[in-house]
Amino acid sequence: MSSKPIAKILSRQGSALHSLLERAQYLQQLTQALRDSLNVQLATHVTVANLREQTVVITTDTPAWLTQLRYQAPTILRLLKTLPGLQKLQKVQFKIQPTSLSSPAPPSRRANLSTNSAHFLENAASGTEDPELAEAFYRLSQHRHTNKQ
Repeated sequence: MSSKPIAKILSRQGSALHSLLERAQYLQQLTQALRDSLNVQLATHVTVANLREQTVVITTDTPAWLTQLRYQAPTILRLLKTLPGLQKLQKVQFKIQPTSLSSPAPPSRRANLSTNSAHFLENAASGTEDPELAEAFYRLSQHRHTNKQ
């Protein structure tokens, strides 16, 4: 089996992957057009997920934003119908699709010890006969607080 560059495979006219790529790009364009017409707060929470027959499917990440979108459904439908190829659009459907991008994970917390506490743990590590406990004390002692200037 020979390897082909992914760009060549995706750009081959008539291939299923090429059609899929074009569809994804079209949905991104619709998403951008929709976001450009909404207020900034709401715009970051919407995505045009699908377009089938006469229905556009728009996703958002929380029930609160879903409520805001439902209030604006007639306006959204009118806006989308002004775009090329969407004049026959009849319905807007909204769904919730949580995304990990909407709320990044909080930074991991790391213990910070004073120099005295770190020395205490080092002394405890050297005075402990249990090798696993000594190693644990030593690892903890490495969490010494350092002032970066």
